Amino acid sequence: MLAPNRNARGRLMLNEVAIRFGASAVLSALFLFAPAPAQAGCSKTVVLYNASWCPYCRQVRAILARNNIKYSILDATTPRVQALMLKRFGDTGVPRTVIGGAVVVGADETRIKQLCR
Repeated sequence: MLAPNRNARGRLMLNEVAIRFGASAVLSALFLFAPAPAQAGCSKTVVLYNASWCPYCRQVRAILARNNIKYSILDATTPRVQALMLKRFGDTGVPRTVIGGAVVVGADETRIKQLCR
């Protein structure tokens, strides 16, 4: 008999499990040990005023993605969005995240999570 195919941690590889126990065992194991879906998200409307060159905007996009928050993105480098920002905020600084009408300036994960509860 061949030696079992193990990964670096000594665990059986999925193809070895399939050979030994059948494909249904692999599917059951994958379903059983799969990570639980993230429960985050936001029931409010979320809009991100963003500039592609902005590292803090990138951080906010990562925060929103990590917390499974769906959002709309507005490009703050366009004249139309800049005019909108001047009217609403008084300047064109980014990132600005508007969550249900509340404005978050910068990459403030705690505040974003708090507003999305």
